[in-house]
Amino acid sequence: MKMINNFNMSLLESDEVKINLLKALLKNNRELSLNGLRKRIGAVNYTSVKRNCEFLEKFGLIKVEQKIIENKKYNFITITDKGKETLDYIKNSKSNLN
Repeated sequence: MKMINNFNMSLLESDEVKINLLKALLKNNRELSLNGLRKRIGAVNYTSVKRNCEFLEKFGLIKVEQKIIENKKYNFITITDKGKETLDYIKNSKSNLN
């Protein structure tokens, strides 16, 4: 498993993806489609991004809303206040594990 060293701690690549998803949503400051979000973070695997979003949604860090546009179902994602607070905490935290 690949480890990435950011924010003064070692993170798994999947953890880095989750943080990048939150950053992209915060920077965009409006809802993004799941595919649009995938493109913003430079990810290739749609399923991986979807699973990471499902994880973040379980913790209330993002909100996923389904919309039907031209008879197709799309998932639109927004960052919650809790997600903004969590991202701010991550940016300012130091790890005692290093």
